Amino acid sequence: MKKLFYFIVITILIASCKPTTYKIEGTVNEPSLNGKYVFIKERINRVWTTIDSAKIENRKFAFEGVCDSARVVFIAIEKADGESIREPFVFENGEIKIHIDKSGVTAEGTEQNEVLQKYLILKNSYYAKAEEVYKSFNDSTATEAEKEAVDAKMAEFENIITANDIQFSTDNANSIVGNYVFGSSFYSMTVEQKEKIVQLMTPQTKAIPRMAEIIAAIDVEKQTSKGQKFTEIELPDMQGQKLALSSLIGKTDFVLIDFWASWCGPCMKSLPELKALYAKHKGAKLEILGVSLDDDTLAWKETVNKQQINWKHISDLQGWKSAGANLYAIRSIPATVLIDRNGVIVGRNLKLSEIEQYLSAAKK
Repeated sequence: MKKLFYFIVITILIASCKPTTYKIEGTVNEPSLNGKYVFIKERINRVWTTIDSAKIENRKFAFEGVCDSARVVFIAIEKADGESIREPFVFENGEIKIHIDKSGVTAEGTEQNEVLQKYLILKNSYYAKAEEVYKSFNDSTATEAEKEAVDAKMAEFENIITANDIQFSTDNANSIVGNYVFGSSFYSMTVEQKEKIVQLMTPQTKAIPRMAEIIAAIDVEKQTSKGQKFTEIELPDMQGQKLALSSLIGKTDFVLIDFWASWCGPCMKSLPELKALYAKHKGAKLEILGVSLDDDTLAWKETVNKQQINWKHISDLQGWKSAGANLYAIRSIPATVLIDRNGVIVGRNLKLSEIEQYLSAAKK
């Protein structure tokens, strides 16, 4: 009985040591932000919601309250120049110190925030190096060989960042931060890499809504991966008439499905090279089917016409709820799927140089 009594007492003491409220103390080392409001924001189903706000006074701000469930949220500030600060931290009960300066945001004080900071410091260092390399890409005097060298270097950075995300997600498969990293970066991983991380998850982790969503998407992606038969998409074209992917298969050596949207910056940035590829191979070798994730008819049609995107286009104007995107487990754009004349998928998200190799190898 004594042992049982001591066990109960110790259990109560341990439980009582866990903080039941959060206290966030922030310091700001950027004078222009004095008087601005700091927001704690959370993104759920791609929609931003505000949890709390506080005014920066004398370069300080504070939050207090009760956190019902620990999770990754964001510190956000709208700056006077139109730019904004939006950085993640772990929102949990305990004492959290947040510091904001020109170099970014740091959050310390709790174990999970310390883990997140180590991850962000490493990842941001790669981004900084990549940004320096990319600046030379916009040099108008750069030769084609120099641009190719920049492309190769950028691809190397992307591989390093992805490898870092995979390692961190693997090492922290059942932690708040590990789930955040996996949920933010899984789209750059192969099906095999994602499945290995999922296999490390406990049933409780797999039941988390975000993780359950990703696991379901992996199953769909496997059905539309390299070597699989294409999955039919049939949506309205720009004239409102239904157009089926199957009506294009077999008429050219390859059909490229291009998932995009008028509001997608990277899509617009990659458009000139995609247009050049189409101009070179359209006809017997290549057809492109643009599947737009727009939800605004006017924005979709105006962009197609203004940018003179002369391939076929379809959309149900449902944004991220696009039936076409969901059939191929598209979670980020731009995204592409290349299908041969037999209806077999030969690759997803291939580089344009890789698509060029397939087109060049096709029988003339």
